[in-house]
Amino acid sequence: MGTLTRPAIAFVNPSVGFSDRRKSKPIGLAYIMAYLEKSGFPSSGFDFGDSEDDAVELAAHYGLDRFDVVGFSVYNESFRAAIAMAEWIKNRRPECLIVLGGPHATAVHEHILRRYPCVDVVVRREGEEAMLDLVRGLGVGVPAGVDDRAGLTGIKGTTWRAPDGAGLLVNEDRDFVPDLDQIPFPDAEFTSHSGYPDLTYYDEVQGRLKAALTICSSRSCPYNCSFCGVLTIGRKYRSREAERVVAELLHFRARHGVNYEHVYFSDANFFVSPTRALEVAEALYEADPQVTFSFGTRVNQILKAAEVLPRLKECGLRFIELGIESASEPVLERLAKHVKPEVNVAAVRLLRRLGIEISLDFIMLDPATTLPDVRANLEFLREAGFYDYVPHDHLYTALVLYEGTPIRDFYARRFGVVFDPDDLPSPFTLFELPEVQRFSDTLRAFRKRWQDRIDDALAQGELALASMADGSDLPRNSHARLQLDVVSLRHAPNLFMERLLEDAETGFPLLDEGGDGGGDEAGGAGGLEALLPRLGHDHVHLHDLIERTEAVAREAGFAQAPGAAAPHGRD
Repeated sequence: MGTLTRPAIAFVNPSVGFSDRRKSKPIGLAYIMAYLEKSGFPSSGFDFGDSEDDAVELAAHYGLDRFDVVGFSVYNESFRAAIAMAEWIKNRRPECLIVLGGPHATAVHEHILRRYPCVDVVVRREGEEAMLDLVRGLGVGVPAGVDDRAGLTGIKGTTWRAPDGAGLLVNEDRDFVPDLDQIPFPDAEFTSHSGYPDLTYYDEVQGRLKAALTICSSRSCPYNCSFCGVLTIGRKYRSREAERVVAELLHFRARHGVNYEHVYFSDANFFVSPTRALEVAEALYEADPQVTFSFGTRVNQILKAAEVLPRLKECGLRFIELGIESASEPVLERLAKHVKPEVNVAAVRLLRRLGIEISLDFIMLDPATTLPDVRANLEFLREAGFYDYVPHDHLYTALVLYEGTPIRDFYARRFGVVFDPDDLPSPFTLFELPEVQRFSDTLRAFRKRWQDRIDDALAQGELALASMADGSDLPRNSHARLQLDVVSLRHAPNLFMERLLEDAETGFPLLDEGGDGGGDEAGGAGGLEALLPRLGHDHVHLHDLIERTEAVAREAGFAQAPGAAAPHGRD
């Protein structure tokens, strides 16, 4: 008998095809890696999530064919990159076990194994226990050079191709991990193609920038919003004890040598139990009163637990990521939010009254959107005080039809089509009404042409204002004009969108002055020119306002590289 061996294991977060400078480590893979490490199975992590390089070139550059097991965490956006890597690895090393997991793989596990011979197994739903069973079966007790995969095909929560080629082996679901506190902290390192920017939070209350840490204190969500990928993994909600959350913060402070003072809770729904949320907040405050935190939740939960919010604020709550999604009742019904628009308004008013900042989750358009739906959204944003809200991403969002979600099935039936399980249809090509399609195309053209310039000028103007507050030689009237111009820049995309909607409601007469009929560059220079609002104290063109803001910022002794973060709130 040969020498006993342990498999060489790699976990890969494949590219979604574009760069995201706010990138953070893939926490799901980090949990699996830490879980295996605790049981004596170290692994290597590779994070290509924001790489725009060719998937095969990445696989070759980082030598992914040198491992015995390669596991990919896949979403709809990253699936094709994962398959390209898997095929390259399999061609070079046929004995390598290729494992896919994550929301997309869970949703279409049978399809993947039927269509792609490079994939050996899909791990469905949560991955820690199934992956441990798998690598144990490949490793300890198996002589080197002996392939004993036949004994692995019965692992719960996995789907395999039958050894005789006659169909699939879909094993029964594995129970969810009942006690999240038994899972090690997600302390895993990744080789990243682009590195990780420092995660920070600008605390306006304390007036300083804080090092921040992302912590997941619970899993899943008991609600069933029709568009949410959490449904794919399962709705069984479980949470961690407050003491373990504090211990994780202290662990990573010591591990990284960084005094983390803000916690971004990445839970799908942190506020399922307000009592538990308060326990976590009070435990953090007791451990370090300087620690602040933020979390995401639903509007109805805010109203049901209003009495807890003042105490959460006392313990360091700075903002809540609020899943408003839409101000249109028909859209809210399609999204299965089970709330009325007035509930959204009441939740926002409550948080405003308490002085708790709101981070906005919004879906401006979905395939069945009408112009009255858009009108309801814009009126809500204005009346609820979101005209000054940045970034402006919420103005440009469209519903994404992820595989495994009820809303994707809803639209497949509505359109009478079968979506390819491998594809994520562009949300900007599915609108039922031609006037909404043209509205969206024109809005995207504005974003492409102007939004980056607005962002850069806004960042420079705000940082210049901050430097003036600390003492500046600029005349007072220059400071006042800059303040007004910065506000105007914040409002510019909203005002453009309102003018565009008014034009759409009357058949696009102004847009047609541009002489073209639509498309990604809808409206052309002339059409967009007719819709651009006049801004600032003297009602100037947007281009002039941007240049003036940047010039005053330079005069104040401040110049910022394009794309840098402004000091307002989250970055």
